[in-house]
Amino acid sequence: MHTDEPVIAMMMAMDRNRLIGRDGRLPWHIPGELAYFKAVTMGKPVVMGRKTYESIGKPLPGRDNIVVTRNPNWSADGVQRAQSLESALSLAKGIAAGDTQQNVPDGSHPEVMIIGGASLCRDAMPDTQRLYLTTVDYDFDGDTWFDSFHWDDWKVVSEERRDPFSTDGLLVTYWVLEKAGTNLTDN
Repeated sequence: MHTDEPVIAMMMAMDRNRLIGRDGRLPWHIPGELAYFKAVTMGKPVVMGRKTYESIGKPLPGRDNIVVTRNPNWSADGVQRAQSLESALSLAKGIAAGDTQQNVPDGSHPEVMIIGGASLCRDAMPDTQRLYLTTVDYDFDGDTWFDSFHWDDWKVVSEERRDPFSTDGLLVTYWVLEKAGTNLTDN
């Protein structure tokens, strides 16, 4: 049983210029990336902004979906609404703390997953302790950047490169990062 505070984790994908979106969607389609997202987030509470939720169009199955919006009249079936990031994190931590079956790194604590959009990630970055980051070694066109991310703030826990032949010719790397100065896993 987990007795410590759940870890605030974020999951994002970006190109080499930190681009994360175009017209409310991902600027790429990479085989395996959505499966990786599902594997990492499954069973965990996910926190997202309203625009991110609306771009997905439905609750993510197998996860408690928490949508942050200032609109007190907004609602969607299968989703819990929070009026602030702070209330969303409090709700998500309560859910995660009660879940002893989460898929987390060995020796780690349950996780709360922040999954977008850019402004919510910017607001959550100071509290984020772990980052699941997919990097795509290409320059895409788009309109939304992961500007709150800086490599110097993080230490590498793991790095897995995918063969470009399996990712439509793109070099894709899946990183697990921890905020510098933290030790979230018992090594």
